[in-house]
Amino acid sequence: MSGVYRALVIALAAGLLVAGCSGGDDNPPPTAAPTAGTPAVTPSPTLSPTPSPVATASLTGPLLLTAGMTRPGARLRFGQKATVPIRQYNPRLKGYLEGVLGIVVQPIRSIPGSQVKGAFDAESAATLKRSRAYYVKIIITNESGNAMPLEPPQFDGLYADGKLSYTMLIGGELPGCEEAVAPDPFEGAGARWVTCDRWISSPSKPIRQVSYHEVPYGVAPDAFADSKFNRRYGLGPITWY
Repeated sequence: MSGVYRALVIALAAGLLVAGCSGGDDNPPPTAAPTAGTPAVTPSPTLSPTPSPVATASLTGPLLLTAGMTRPGARLRFGQKATVPIRQYNPRLKGYLEGVLGIVVQPIRSIPGSQVKGAFDAESAATLKRSRAYYVKIIITNESGNAMPLEPPQFDGLYADGKLSYTMLIGGELPGCEEAVAPDPFEGAGARWVTCDRWISSPSKPIRQVSYHEVPYGVAPDAFADSKFNRRYGLGPITWY
């Protein structure tokens, strides 16, 4: 990211959100999907060289795990690959696109919060000054080969005890951590997308783990159509440590 970011500190349920004006983290209409367990990779199906996206107008059933996908509740070492299903709503096509992703979370790195660049307000700057910024590079690959315009999947930073960190950093610039949007188009088996996620925490309570909980590993927000299948979801997040 480049340019100047204005920032706010927004109270969440059990903490703070250090936020910057960077285009937003708004969720589009419906839901994104996956997360998984033991590292396993499915062979990529043979597809035509330039597949066209085909959207399903309405959801007829829950997003399912199939053979070769990472199992719910799996714990992976940083650098190991999870293979997960994904389903997201595409406003342009007015329907849902599905596919299979490979996800690799690299080891967590950190820098003093004071080194985060940006035009933060006084409260945010004070929060950063007494904290460390933790970040991970995330490599996402297209395993199924079909076109998948994507919103970034959601990841959580966890403490060593597995509890959730409630302070996210949105906006600002961290050396070596760029939040990148998906390539357009993101299609073809092996297509690669490298992005970064980051959080803020005190030096005495470092972030040690990263979890992924898109459906079916987690549940869908109530506002999304996929939430009608939540009784089949919430199977257990994938966690890298």
